[in-house]
Amino acid sequence: MCTITWWLDPDGAGYEVFFNRDERRSRQPALPPNAARRLEVNYLAPTDADFRGTWILVNAHGLTVAMINHYPADPKTPQKPARSRGMLTRDLADSASIAEVRERLAKAKLQHYGAFNLFVFEPGEKPVKWTWDTRALLEDPAAEPLPFFTSSSFRSEDIRRQRRELFAKNWAAKNQLTPAGLAQFHLHREPERPAFGVLMDRSEARTVSVSHITVSPGGEAVFSYQVRVEGDGALLEEPVVLHLALAPHPPGNSPP
Repeated sequence: MCTITWWLDPDGAGYEVFFNRDERRSRQPALPPNAARRLEVNYLAPTDADFRGTWILVNAHGLTVAMINHYPADPKTPQKPARSRGMLTRDLADSASIAEVRERLAKAKLQHYGAFNLFVFEPGEKPVKWTWDTRALLEDPAAEPLPFFTSSSFRSEDIRRQRRELFAKNWAAKNQLTPAGLAQFHLHREPERPAFGVLMDRSEARTVSVSHITVSPGGEAVFSYQVRVEGDGALLEEPVVLHLALAPHPPGNSPP
């Protein structure tokens, strides 16, 4: 249950990613982003307090990895014990490129994970989405064709259709596919049908946080993270903002 949108720098040197995390009210509050390191690669990521994984991260290579649950019509029960999908995200934290993620996913034991959609962003490259439906791993360009994707365990197709139409008519058609416009989209609520809002509410679940990652051509990644205040309003806490210097590219492998 999440929503992701993105903006790509027209020059191809950077991008921005926005991510609403929707979660059950019974789950523990997540830990805000902190600096971490995996196999000599620095990265920034929040932490799921229940299973210690993460749903989104950005690393010193300028790579962003984001995980969204998938709800296939006919899932195959994964082998036990199942491993948290958020741990797979963290396992990829040291990846240097989309190509490396592709190689690692091909070797991963995905049968131990529930179904997921995995998005990866790299400066100068078109983002990629992988879908694991518990039977097969499929790769697609990350667009449908808009820079938007959402999921919901509740009335999945109805909610996905409504949010997609909202994005197309009220944002894409009105030239609001800018970082400022996308930031507003992630705060959109539907008071009459709160489960359909991008900032959503249901009796058992709600949007709990809004993440915004910026990877700039200036050699820095910025992670802004806002927790939603308890209740059914749109109020967010003051953002936690972390900065990460991007690693220099080796000679002959300079960024686009």
